[in-house]
Amino acid sequence: MTPKKILTSINLIYFALVLIMTGFAVFVFVWIYTGQEMAPVDAEFESLLRILVIAIVPVGMGIGYVAFKAGLKGVTSDMPLPSKLQRYQNAILIRCAGFEMPGMFASVVAFITGNESFLLFTAVMVVLFLLFRPTVNSISNDLQLSTRESMELEN
Repeated sequence: MTPKKILTSINLIYFALVLIMTGFAVFVFVWIYTGQEMAPVDAEFESLLRILVIAIVPVGMGIGYVAFKAGLKGVTSDMPLPSKLQRYQNAILIRCAGFEMPGMFASVVAFITGNESFLLFTAVMVVLFLLFRPTVNSISNDLQLSTRESMELEN
């Protein structure tokens, strides 16, 4: 595969994950907003879920970041660019899982409790997804690409 095709593949997968998380959050918001029947939730249970959501957000992000860096450790400067990009794709998917888990969990908790305030955690995760999206510049920095490889990736 060419570097351009790998880059396109990385972006398609990345934004599909964002779209799925956002789509589910919108579904939950509409479900709650339209006043659909929901089972009552104990206030104590909701407090426990709130603590879990607050704890899972930084833990998921931390795990994603550490796993991402570990996935890039095997990349060496003498590897061909397509091999580096394949490794990067694997690492970025692991980081995405660390970001998506807290966002989806917050949406599920909002769905269970009927409390749309949990969707704010999902919104934060979507914003972080967009801030950490793979760009040519970020890929070049993460993989420490040479000038020639960076230009090859841009073109």
